[in-house]
Amino acid sequence: MRRGSANAKWALLSAPMLLTLAIVFAVPIGWLIALSFFSSTGPAQVGDEVSLENYRNFITDPFYYRIIFNTFWLGGVVVLCCLIVGYPVSYFLARTKSRWRGLLLFLVVAPLLVSAVVRNIGWFPILSNTGLINTVLLKSGLISQPVPLISNLTGVVIGLVHALLPFMILTLTTVIQRIEPELEEAAANLGAGPIRAFVKVMLPLTLPGIVGGSLLVFTMAIAAYTTPVIMGGNKFLVMSTFIGQQFRTVLDYPLGATSAAVLMVLAGLLSVLAIKFGASRTEMAR
Repeated sequence: MRRGSANAKWALLSAPMLLTLAIVFAVPIGWLIALSFFSSTGPAQVGDEVSLENYRNFITDPFYYRIIFNTFWLGGVVVLCCLIVGYPVSYFLARTKSRWRGLLLFLVVAPLLVSAVVRNIGWFPILSNTGLINTVLLKSGLISQPVPLISNLTGVVIGLVHALLPFMILTLTTVIQRIEPELEEAAANLGAGPIRAFVKVMLPLTLPGIVGGSLLVFTMAIAAYTTPVIMGGNKFLVMSTFIGQQFRTVLDYPLGATSAAVLMVLAGLLSVLAIKFGASRTEMAR
């Protein structure tokens, strides 16, 4: 009886939260998915007939495959950059005993405290054709004409890495802190060099953090809208910007809803595969 009353109490306390989540997330997403099964009869006009025409067109048109490829290529590049930059920083933050550790952690999360618009616009004086980098390179004679660092894939990657790197660093730092330093010392005492100790000890033990951080960064990268619009200059089309065009410019709501549904399904499938891969690799390491 006590367990039943406790369960009922928790259900009653959770009801407002579940209702809020349903109103804020479940209902809009459900309506979006339902909208994808109708056809567009004109700008901002939706027909009454239910069909799979939108999905059929999406699957058979190579144009959409190119957008999907751009989206997931962008996500993969951002994840790789965040891992390369974030792992050493995470290791240092997890192992250091410096009194400045708190300040360093604040500097890591500082980009999250700035508006995405302000953060992205702040890159223009640095990356534009007349910006700091190109000016230095031109005056030093290393290049004869400005290098395009913005309004392309490079600019979008830089903006997203700047925004999402804190998530990777914080995730990896938490995992590395749980690993005893004595394990690395034992590997060194047994004759393992730094690289071998990293590959045989640290990498398998931190794999859950790598998978978790990569999934978090990847899903946020492929769903990002503000950074691709500002840093890409509408010249690098990904799913998020394409969906925005359909809803705000073309006014083809069913096609925009179809694209959003496809993106959610693909991101979900990749997340499940990544989690299973990480779990299997962790079991093998044990």
